[in-house]
Amino acid sequence: MEQQLYSIVYCSRNRMYGDSTEIKEELESILASSRKNNQLAGISGALLYNAGSFAQVLEGPLDAIGRVFEVIQRDSRHSEVTVIQSGPIEKRQFPEWSMAFTGSTSAEGTPVASAAFDAVFAHADLAGEQMLSTLQELIISNEEWVLLD
Repeated sequence: MEQQLYSIVYCSRNRMYGDSTEIKEELESILASSRKNNQLAGISGALLYNAGSFAQVLEGPLDAIGRVFEVIQRDSRHSEVTVIQSGPIEKRQFPEWSMAFTGSTSAEGTPVASAAFDAVFAHADLAGEQMLSTLQELIISNEEWVLLD
């Protein structure tokens, strides 16, 4: 019998400090570690970094997602960690990626992502589907998986 899949979508504020080059290097370090650890744990997902905020979807077994999310909540690079959607899922939205990524280290970010973050931090209870569809749209449109600066 296959294990039930779960998903959690959250947003948080960035607490990394430095110029855009230093932040990009830190993001690359986060991605390298996440991709390795997620693959071992059977987790897929996507990460968006935009104008000082993170959004992430994690998909996989509930116990694995729970362990990863506990680490994220204790990570000093995040503040205001806000869960906007969680629960069982029928299928993965990002099955091919242990951690897909799109983002911008510029102060303005990208308009689509900025609008999604504004909605999340204003009305987290209503923004889960909007952030998930924004992540899907941005990941699919950015085949290079690099920063959008």
